[in-house]
Amino acid sequence: MHRPSHAGGLWRLSFFSAICLFALLWVVAGCAPKKEIVRQPALEPYAGPVTIEILKQSVGFRNIQTIKALTDVRVFKQGEPAGSFSGVFGYKTPDSLKTVFFGPLGLTVMEMLLTPEVLQVFVPSRNIIYEMLSPALSFSSLLHDSRFRYEMQMEGDFYALSAYSAADAADGPAVTYLFDRTYLLNRRIIIYRSAEKALTLSFENFNGVVPELTRLSFSNGTAMEMTFREPEFDTEIPDGFFRKIEHGDNDVLPFQELLKRFAPRR
Repeated sequence: MHRPSHAGGLWRLSFFSAICLFALLWVVAGCAPKKEIVRQPALEPYAGPVTIEILKQSVGFRNIQTIKALTDVRVFKQGEPAGSFSGVFGYKTPDSLKTVFFGPLGLTVMEMLLTPEVLQVFVPSRNIIYEMLSPALSFSSLLHDSRFRYEMQMEGDFYALSAYSAADAADGPAVTYLFDRTYLLNRRIIIYRSAEKALTLSFENFNGVVPELTRLSFSNGTAMEMTFREPEFDTEIPDGFFRKIEHGDNDVLPFQELLKRFAPRR
């Protein structure tokens, strides 16, 4: 059955917001010398009231201003290894991030840039840039969008915060965030499309509020596993790092064309 257009738009927004959060959790910095691991302050168990607003505030990195680090990425298809690569990442609060991934010979496999002005994903091997101008989105924008209503409930050992379409009370959740009951760490994000799971992100091995291991599972059988190395927090990142990717001779396609590759199998 064909879904109303607003439902498709909300799925794209929730999917994109989760991808932005995931990209923030990839963090990488290139071929730098080996550095001492930087540990974030140990978290204290949360003892206050648990409300919808408190859970919204627990999504993301809370009070961290910048992040840069290294990461190793492994890709799986239908459970079988399908490749690996590394990359570099920078994040600057509130809405700027850039991630560059490298292949075995150090060649750039993909770049992703998000700023308040533009969202771009560049695939050099195909000379394609997927682009959305003025996205007005950040990794937590879903939590402040008037098109959603929110419900909180318990799911096993987790607090669950679910976002539903405000325009259609019959719709299932667009996204559910799961938080542990001790520290309110965001342990999992589940994105739905047409009441089916489209993407699940799981976060483990936390360094303060930053997970050092992230797993993504797409409904088409593709999965990714990211491990962080040598993170740096609240250090200077030049604004030029987040400069828009020039079009040059590349083909420029709507960002929605990229999302279609990860749509649930029908």
